[in-house]
Amino acid sequence: MDAAPAPKPEFRTIAHSGGKVTITVSLDPAAGLKRYQLKWNHCRPNPGGIFAVYALSPGLVVGQMMLGGIGSVPNPPPIPGCYQVFIGSDSEGKYGRQCPVCEGYWRSHLGQFCPYCGFRGTVVDFMTNEQRSYVQQWCSKMDEALLTDVGGEYVIDLDAVADAADAALAEKPAFYYAEQSQQNSYNCASCNAFNDILGTYGYCTECGTRNDLHIFTEKKIPELRTRINSGGPYETWAKEAVAAFDSFIGQYVEQLVKRVPMTPGRKARLEKVRFHDFQSVERDMREMFDVNVAKDLTDDDKAFAKRMFHRRHVYEHLGGEADQKYINDSGENVRVGQALRETADSAHRIVGIVHKMACNVHAGFHEIFPVDQKPIDLHEKWKPKPGTKP
Repeated sequence: MDAAPAPKPEFRTIAHSGGKVTITVSLDPAAGLKRYQLKWNHCRPNPGGIFAVYALSPGLVVGQMMLGGIGSVPNPPPIPGCYQVFIGSDSEGKYGRQCPVCEGYWRSHLGQFCPYCGFRGTVVDFMTNEQRSYVQQWCSKMDEALLTDVGGEYVIDLDAVADAADAALAEKPAFYYAEQSQQNSYNCASCNAFNDILGTYGYCTECGTRNDLHIFTEKKIPELRTRINSGGPYETWAKEAVAAFDSFIGQYVEQLVKRVPMTPGRKARLEKVRFHDFQSVERDMREMFDVNVAKDLTDDDKAFAKRMFHRRHVYEHLGGEADQKYINDSGENVRVGQALRETADSAHRIVGIVHKMACNVHAGFHEIFPVDQKPIDLHEKWKPKPGTKP
């Protein structure tokens, strides 16, 4: 059996895709005009892509230039006198992106959401500092080319830029920039867009869907069920199920606190809250954000969840033995000092309940911060149907 490929290291430098840009300047003495034409040539054995912007010398980006197919006409520049600037991808066909709000860096295609703070921006908004420096170099080259009195060709050698990524050069080429891989490279479960982000959780850069629920559903829930099926201690697995939901909802509340306008007092309260009490979680999420955490739970499910949330504290801090506070809070008819016990059935049940609650939190969150449905619908339209070859 072949060994699984080793995971790629985090924070590795990813070279520019390379290529050559030729600026051809022609003169029309009769009309007193200078014209230029741009040509991008890419022959390297790696993926490559480009996007284009309009910029004013010495490098002020003023808008995106929409590139279409052969024969298409790009949108006109927003300001007269703009240069057309081509910006290449990295050698994996992805682009470095940087949020103007939180300054977070990631790699993706040309998406519209910051994966860290959810800010919705344009291709220009998310340009990195290095890409903007590249635009300045491009504008300087254009100024040089258009100062000529005889016309001619001027070449920007991006192959040299690509080769410089791994070279120990004291001085990099003028147009040099490279990207950097992050920690979590994944395709969105909703729209299949590529994301490469710092940390584990975030918004999809294309459709804006948070990935927490997919990770919870596809990784955490199966892990818990596998452990339960392997045997005890069932108390540990029940405790971990509640703890997993605590961590899950905490990610969403952190985003709500950052993005929803609220009074300083309410904000301070939510920043300190811990989701150890089922009734408090249900009440606070409903009253503060109109999110129904307990949607589709029966009264019996709610009572069971209430008890299990309190039992988590007993398992974590009291060695599994009930104290008077647990009896008062849970309403369960047990003795002080009695060891609490779980079964495979009770552990599986709380796993199912916290999964339902997680789905409710995710759905309620995206009612407040809607996703972009277009890339999701497009993915659904084009993805292979079950039973068919891709």
